[in-house]
This record gives sequence, structure tokens and C-alpha cells, in this order.
Amino acid sequence: MKIQSLAIIFIIIIIPITIVLSEYVNNKIKTEVTELEYNTRLLNATYDSIKAYQINTVNNAFGDVTNSKITDIEAAVTTFYNSLANNFNFTGYKASVMKEYIPAVAFTLYDGYYIFSPFNNELTGVDVTEDDGDPVDYDETYSKPGEVINGLKPYVYYSARYIYDNHGTRSDFVINYTLDNYITIMGTINGSHVYDFGYLYPIAEISGNPGIYYNSANNSYTFDGITFQESDTEELKEFVGETLYSYAKINGKKYYLEENGNAPRDISYNGQTITINRNAKIFYIDNNGAKNYSQAKEWDKCENDTDRVRFIKYYRAIKENKSAYIYYKRAYEFSSMVLGHTLPDQDNYVDKSNNPQKQTYNLSELKTGDAYIYAYPEIDNTTGITLLNEYDDGNVKIFDGDIHLASSNFNKHRKAIIRYVIETNMSSAISGFSSSVMNPKGIQNLEGTDSGAYREFIMPKISETDWDIIQNDVCEISFLQGLNMGSKKYNGYAVVANMLTKEYIDEDDIYILKDDDTYCKVNDSTIDNSNIKPKKSYYSGIWKIDFERKRDLTTNREIFYYPVGYNILGSYTSIMGSFGINEIGTTECPDMYTYMDQLSGSSSDLKEIYYKALGRERWGSYNVNNVNYEIYHSNANEYFLRDY
Repeated sequence: MKIQSLAIIFIIIIIPITIVLSEYVNNKIKTEVTELEYNTRLLNATYDSIKAYQINTVNNAFGDVTNSKITDIEAAVTTFYNSLANNFNFTGYKASVMKEYIPAVAFTLYDGYYIFSPFNNELTGVDVTEDDGDPVDYDETYSKPGEVINGLKPYVYYSARYIYDNHGTRSDFVINYTLDNYITIMGTINGSHVYDFGYLYPIAEISGNPGIYYNSANNSYTFDGITFQESDTEELKEFVGETLYSYAKINGKKYYLEENGNAPRDISYNGQTITINRNAKIFYIDNNGAKNYSQAKEWDKCENDTDRVRFIKYYRAIKENKSAYIYYKRAYEFSSMVLGHTLPDQDNYVDKSNNPQKQTYNLSELKTGDAYIYAYPEIDNTTGITLLNEYDDGNVKIFDGDIHLASSNFNKHRKAIIRYVIETNMSSAISGFSSSVMNPKGIQNLEGTDSGAYREFIMPKISETDWDIIQNDVCEISFLQGLNMGSKKYNGYAVVANMLTKEYIDEDDIYILKDDDTYCKVNDSTIDNSNIKPKKSYYSGIWKIDFERKRDLTTNREIFYYPVGYNILGSYTSIMGSFGINEIGTTECPDMYTYMDQLSGSSSDLKEIYYKALGRERWGSYNVNNVNYEIYHSNANEYFLRDY
């Protein structure tokens, strides 16, 4: 063949193919670059949202209360929308259009999660005409029938239903799980109605064994070699502005003792003599930054025994704080009930609805195969959707072994429940966005929207790394789908953990004060008994939220201050840089409990400080169960104060 013929063939066939392939490769590269840019913008908007949530909650005295929490979440979602619109504005997407591409934003909290999603506002089953046949006039100030509304859907708990045959007695109950070893049990167990909650730990029959050991001789509780006695009390102090006050944290809110002048008075209470300053007052900081004295009357103005006893309980909780002891005591009692370990005073045990429980719940044989989700098994247990049979055919005992450890059956099951609940509900919410919002009439093409086309939304595949964050941390999950990237549509998500949350006390959230007035993480490699600072007006182990800078509005001038002290600093290496620390989360050391257990004798003080701080902070933290429990009592904090 002549060379001219080969040249013609090359020009006619090879060059067009080369051009097409080059264009295809370029389009693929542009698509991948665009996807990376979209991922970054979505992640940045989610970070902005989390930051807004942190600012609103950390400085809010009532940030844990449900109504306040909803308001803070809605404000954070607004920040997310605004930030995302700003990030995409220069690419030609208007803010109004961006909402069509956001099927859901989820906030995973301590014991459940909220989904913020658009939904179609419909009025069904309502007579829309008056008796005379004229149409009814509706107030459309806030919403209109058929209008797409963005809002929070009902709160979803991390829960599963269990049908359990315990030695011939059928039990049917629900367990609500959390991000740690705290659970709530509701239902019928062994023929008795149960509503109970608490922290789970293994029970040690012999001192030195893993778990909580109870010594009846001196009424003490020992965990991991550290003994807690009722007489081991603390007087915690921190600054409010420029003034140092003693305080106690009760159900997530701090109560401060204000003592004006030297006016002591000796009184008798429960066979003891207590010295109280007759000018003493107890206050908390409300949302306006003001001192609120409404919880307990000033001592000198108490008019009856009820007022006086209430004040004394608050006073003792502040001056003789024994929250760490109470934490391990209550954990031992609740864990004993769950695991079938008879309590010394079993006949007098009552659950949180004040129901006497003469026998333990004894769920030690409960298996993963006994769990059901959104199913209604018959009496013979032959129907229903059984959950988590994917390993060991559902024969894994949930409460077997060291419950509190990361590698325990309980922790694996807890994480599986959380994943199942989030995955199924989130998939439903996202697919529902396609059918009820983007395509309410069930047609194939939706006209009238800014984008002009119907899109089907599906939940993207979330990576195992991100699932690990979701199952162990308070976080935000945002979804963005349907944006045109050239050769394909964008379908992405972002997961950002809220590492500065008041939602719960994580095992890694305790800081230790060294003798150079520096707080650092517990697993800082430089800590030992020789450089831990002794107790002064503040305790050497604190929750990291208490280290955050606050704004004082109680005086005429607004100032910023650190509650732990003006000259106390944080270790940049261990707190900010996360280096110079002993690694946790490895095969050799999977969790903080294992790390503490591996400490040598030279760090015994560190272990005692850590476990006391962890117990104290967890016992004083907010929990909606405790609020519900107060329905049965006259005072809002009776559940916490009954031991004083």
C-alpha cells in the first residue's frame, strides 16, 4: 500500500478516534476534579454548621435541654444552607436552587438523631368546605397546603425490641442505646413492668477481677484497683468572671455557692452538725448570662423545713461533692440488675418508675438473635425480622464479658444497632425526598422547579471509617446530590464529628493538670505521679468542656475568662497537635479503659484522678431520662440530691 493511502487512512480513522478518546479522558479528568471541589465545598459547609452548633451550645446553660437543642440544630442547619450557597454561588447555583439538591442533613446525638429534610406539607382527611359549601379560609402565614417545607423530623432513638424467653417466662422490652455504655430498658421482663436506665459495667465477685467490686464491710466500690468511698468528697471551684465559687454540676447545670461575709450557723441534719453561712445563696447562670437564684431559697429566707432541707442538699452537694462515688454505686446496682447479680438489698430495689423489682432482670443470656426492629413477632416468635444474624447465627450473648471495653459483644451490638437505625431511616428519608417533594405527583419529569427536571435521590455508600465516627461521636451528616458534573451526577456526603459537645462524656474527654499549670490529655506521654499537680481550688482532672473560654455577662462589663483559672494553659502538643501522646485505638490498646489497666504503679495517682473525674462528670451530666424521672418528685433535681 502506498504511503499516501496510509496517510489517508490515518487521517480519516485514527485521528478522529484519538480526538474522541482525548476528549473523553479530558471530560473524565474534569469530572473527577469537579467532584473533589464539590466534596471540599460540602465538607466546609458542614464544618461551618458544626462550629455554629458548638458556639450555641457550649455557652448555653440549657444547651442540653430538648427545646433548646432543637433551636440550636435548626440554627446550625441554616448556617449549613447559607455556607453551601456561598460556596456554590460563583459556579452559577443560586441559594434557592441549592435546596433542591440537599435531600437531608442529619445530627447524630447521644441517644438518637434528628433528620432535617424537606417534606411536602399536605392536609389530608380534613373537610375543606364549610356547611354552606364555601371553601374554608386557612391561615397561610407560616405554611400553605402542598408547600415544600424544610424542618426537623421526629427524633429517632438508637433502639431495638427484644423478645426473650427466660426459663419459660416471655419477656418483651426495648433497649435504647447510646454512644457509650449507658442504656435504657423499657417493657416487660420476667412478668414485671420495667423502666430503668444506667451505665453498664461487669460485676466483679472478687476484688481485683475486672469490673466493679462491692465491699460490704465498708460500703465501698472498687473499679480497676481504685476504691470509691462515700467519705471521699471534693469541693470543686471555678471562676465565674473574676470571682471564684464552689460549685456542683447537677443534671448538666452548674449550681454555685455564694457566701457573703462571715455569718456561720450550726444546724443539725440527719444526725450531723453542719455549719452554714446564714447569708449563703445558690445560683446558676441562665441564658441571659445573669445569676438566677430561683432553684433554692437563700438560707436565711427559708420559711419551712422543706425549703431548709432542699437548701442543705444543694449546699452539701457543692461543699461535699461525692458524684464519683455515686456514679460507681449506681452503675454497680444497675449492672447487677441487668446481669442477674443479686443485690445485698434486693428486696428494696425500685426502678426509675418506682416499681419494686424483687428479682433481677437477668439478661445475661440475651442474644443478638433476640433483637427485632420495626417488627411485631407473634407469641411463638416464629415471625418478624430478626436483626444481626449475620454473625454466629444470632447466638452471640450481648452482655457477656467486659461490657465497657471497645472489643466487647455489647459494644459491637450497640454499634450495629446504631448503624441499622440510621441507615434504614436515612435511606427512607432520602428516597422519600424524591417521591414526595421533588416529584409529588408521581410523574417522570417535574416542571416548575428551578432546576426543571426530576431527580431520583438515593443514599450514597458511607465508608467504614465514617461509620466508625458516626457510631462513636456526636456528628453531622450532610448529603448533596444531583449536581451536574459533566459525565455524571454528583452524589456525595460529608461527616464531621462534633468534638466539643455537651452531649456526653467520652472516655477520652478528661484533661489532667500538670505542675507547670498546663492541662493535657490523659494519655500524654509526659504524665506521671511526679508532675501531676495536687488539688487546689480546682481538681487536677476535669472535663475538657470546662477548659473552654467563656463569656461573663453577670457584671456590667463583658469579659472572657477560663473557668479553671486565668493562668492555666492547655498543652498544644497533646490537645491541639495530638502528638507526644501514647496511642489509643490500636490492637494492643483499643480503648481508654485498657490504657488505664496497663499503667504501671508509677502512674497510680493518674488512674485515680482519671476515674474520679470520669465518674463525677458523667454523674453530673444532663440526661433526658433524669428529667423524665423527676416527674415523680417535687424538686427538679431530687434524683441527684437524694444521696445528700
